[in-house]
Amino acid sequence: MTTMQWQFTGLEFQILWEAVGRDRLPYPLRFRPTAETMNELTEERRRAGAHLAWLLDDRLHHVLGALANPDARVEVSGFHGQNMSTVTRLHGVVAGDLGVLLTQLPGRTVDCGSDVVFTVVRPSAIPRMLVDHLPTCPAGSERGVSIERPKTSGRASFLSSAAGARGSEEVSRFFGRERTSIGEVTTYPGGAVDSRPTDDGITFHWYDYAGDGRYIVTADETVSARSASTEMTEAEIARNLGLVLHRVIRTG
Repeated sequence: MTTMQWQFTGLEFQILWEAVGRDRLPYPLRFRPTAETMNELTEERRRAGAHLAWLLDDRLHHVLGALANPDARVEVSGFHGQNMSTVTRLHGVVAGDLGVLLTQLPGRTVDCGSDVVFTVVRPSAIPRMLVDHLPTCPAGSERGVSIERPKTSGRASFLSSAAGARGSEEVSRFFGRERTSIGEVTTYPGGAVDSRPTDDGITFHWYDYAGDGRYIVTADETVSARSASTEMTEAEIARNLGLVLHRVIRTG
């Protein structure tokens, strides 16, 4: 498959997304117009619409349809850089024989992104492309930790609930170190129609520690952190994506 790529301003992407009947941008993408008045916003949208009319063709229509109605999607959000002030925003989908990655460039503030880049590839390439857009970091050098999660933890975060388990001193030392990057990767079936949370995803976190490296953290009955190279992180995304796609096929 020949790789195709487009880059749109945040406003252009917002207009494209509205055109496929969606009023919530794919998570974790975020955008706010810079216009200070309604007249300014109307003019900005007019110019953006005129530019899109020149670009829009059957290929782009097909890609937008895949983004809006995928078989599975992977949402990636995280922070890195000085004071964790740089945001990672990625959204990958698989739809039949099509893979699409949305990459949002950093915006003027942490809570607002900028341009959105579309990259169309084979579905099998999505896990590697997602990892390639994470901050560069070697695998961690420690053996990691694995602790049973207290059954009474309820909806508490996996770190706070694990801290109450046996071996909490080791957990506190391990997770309490200086981090250079943190983030979450969740794979879901289908697309997200609105912003309501769902519980049908498979999630892991990445933690990059200064002077050490990257660990993948998962939390079910057990909170587990294990050293992760680029290849291992890619394999974790591919595994979760495969599980979700199998679930989609099985349920029809």
